[in-house]
Amino acid sequence: MIAKQTIPSFDELVAPVVALNKIALSYTEKLVEFNLSELRKQADVALTGWREVLSVKDAEAAKDYLTHQSEVARKVVEDYVADAKAVTQMNQDVAEDVRKVVEESIAKASKQAV
Repeated sequence: MIAKQTIPSFDELVAPVVALNKIALSYTEKLVEFNLSELRKQADVALTGWREVLSVKDAEAAKDYLTHQSEVARKVVEDYVADAKAVTQMNQDVAEDVRKVVEESIAKASKQAV
């Protein structure tokens, strides 16, 4: 009876692994969705630029196009900065979730060892 109380069940042993895999799966899903969204945005920027350059018919239209492209470039850079912050936050969230699972596992193991 005493030995049975000190030996953790299979579910208790694999619970941290399951929790960590759920975190990894959730993070992967978020990252894939993020990357697909980024791909859509970049494709839109590229295709819009392509359409605009094809509509240039004279020097004035070329000047307008080039002026607009500098605005597009500024916006793209701003988006990259925002995206980097978003990915950093996702990474921090995952690290925090993993830290919690590890701490809970250590606490449970410590209780069982005592």
